Amino acid sequence: MFVRVMLAFLLLSSLFVPASYVAHAQERFEWRYPAYDLRNTNFSPQTAINKGNVERLAIAWLYQVPENPYRIPALAPLQGIETTPLVVNGIVYFATPYNRLVALRSDTGHVVWSYQVNMTEFTAKPYWAYVANQKSIWYHNGAIYMMASDCSVHVLDAANGRRLRLVPGETICNIPGNTGFYWGEQAPVVYRDLVIVRASTASFGGRGFIAAYSLDDFRLVWRWFTVPPAGGDPDWDFKYVVETAGGLRTGTARGNINPYRGDWGSNNLIGGGALWGLIALDEAEGVIYASVGQPSPVYDAAKRPGPNLYTMSIVALNALTGELLWYYQTIPHSLVAVEPGWSVILADVEVAGAVRKVVIAAAKSDYIYVLDARTGQPVYQPVKIGGREMNINNVNAGNNADLTLSTDVLVGKTYCPGAQGGVEAPPAYSNGILYVATQRACHRVSKGPVFYKNEIIEGYISQVDPAIQQNSTLYAVDVRTGRVLWKFEMPNRYQAASVVVSGGVVYAVDRAGILYMLDADSGRLLRRLSLGGLGASGVSIATDIQGEPILLVPTGGGEFGGTYTPGVVAAFKLTQAPQTQAGELSLTELIVLVAVVAAAFLGFVLLSRRGRRHSAEKGGPKTMAGGVGD
Repeated sequence: MFVRVMLAFLLLSSLFVPASYVAHAQERFEWRYPAYDLRNTNFSPQTAINKGNVERLAIAWLYQVPENPYRIPALAPLQGIETTPLVVNGIVYFATPYNRLVALRSDTGHVVWSYQVNMTEFTAKPYWAYVANQKSIWYHNGAIYMMASDCSVHVLDAANGRRLRLVPGETICNIPGNTGFYWGEQAPVVYRDLVIVRASTASFGGRGFIAAYSLDDFRLVWRWFTVPPAGGDPDWDFKYVVETAGGLRTGTARGNINPYRGDWGSNNLIGGGALWGLIALDEAEGVIYASVGQPSPVYDAAKRPGPNLYTMSIVALNALTGELLWYYQTIPHSLVAVEPGWSVILADVEVAGAVRKVVIAAAKSDYIYVLDARTGQPVYQPVKIGGREMNINNVNAGNNADLTLSTDVLVGKTYCPGAQGGVEAPPAYSNGILYVATQRACHRVSKGPVFYKNEIIEGYISQVDPAIQQNSTLYAVDVRTGRVLWKFEMPNRYQAASVVVSGGVVYAVDRAGILYMLDADSGRLLRRLSLGGLGASGVSIATDIQGEPILLVPTGGGEFGGTYTPGVVAAFKLTQAPQTQAGELSLTELIVLVAVVAAAFLGFVLLSRRGRRHSAEKGGPKTMAGGVGD
């Protein structure tokens, strides 16, 4: 309802671009990948929209996204529209959390085509985790690629939405050595003649993996495992394992942690290690860089002694063979979900007078890692941002970590950042500077029965500590030196929405749906817009079919207090006159803000409920969790 109210106000407002005004771009530009380019920089070099004219941006069109048509019992709460829209050949592409792909005309917002995956069929999949969200889609050679929530891969003609290929979810998520559950949320990555895929698992105990299939016939080429099979492998730390069409290949592990005999133990509880974030691709070298998520925090960490490789790590893989080139584990034997998960960035940075190719990852622990792309060695010590760290064991401990800790050390305590705290969104990078948002959200741990891998076990529950204020901060960090240049405080949480930099402006959309536009050099607020829905997607900037520059922002489309809400995609264009004074809200924006205060509050309630897990299907208790989708 709140989105409909917002649309009514906006449609009647003076924010719409006058039909007589046309602001032609100097050149055409697109947004072809989830984070603009294959290196995940979230930086567009366009200058048509810049810090000198963002006050002239006004609503050009709005597309109201239909609400979720499915009412599936035990489905985890929808987290809102998380896909940054792609813009290719004048068409805008985005996906909803309930697996609908939509293509819109970039100049008018009119629907070109839409494609809805039938989610009711997912309930018959024994491996499905009852989670639905979509973090990214992919464009390649005239086709749009999406991994649906049941792990199936859908390839559609970008021009008309006709389905070109459907790969069943069983093909992707029928994993050897797995006894847990999965869901799909990140788009396949197409490299040469390969389609590279991975699935999420979080606290559902699935065996983490990344795999490559032939582009022509979807035959398995290679699959690399991040954790040992259920039951364990005492030699896990002494090898890496790549499964190929011809069998298994092993080799000596290479990384910053010493081998540990019997890593992970020998039980059926083993699981986790999803590659759920955006991966970076070095096309010239044929290397993919990715982050590996948490070990399952549901059961006692004492039952998985050792560093628990390769969770909580940043890794480099040969894209053609799946060979592990190096790994860097940020937290050996982690007890909580504070991994470097959302994105890794590949960049060429001048450090100490020499240009180096580096991998940048900002973790939920509020540390920024800058590693040599060739070796995986740190360029300098991790950079700390965010608030005070509390009860995060083994962070950056390396070979000095306590590898036998029990999760019992956290029972009754609050840890910060929490499982939904710290860096919870992809950063942006431009010209040696990293722009990264972190949110203050702490969690408290309790112990009790939990539903895990289809049985009740004595486990751990992690919930947001409401006694600690929740807010966020946007940082500009000089990657060349590790020095913080400026920071900007935001009163609300910041989660899922990519930070974007372009034209000297940093764009950030917080959880309450407020779009901040900041001077990239100084952090000064240029403009603030209240968009009227849960903020979970970054902006994208492109030229429309007519050659005019547009700024696209999706919001809403989640579940508030058990009620499904529609979303909206807003397109902004340049007008002749400023719409607001810098840093101030217009009358229309104030009206919209009032209309969505209740929705924002419910959004925070939604965040505290993100720990709902597969146990809900059976009416089981809650589990300790890093949040659905992370």
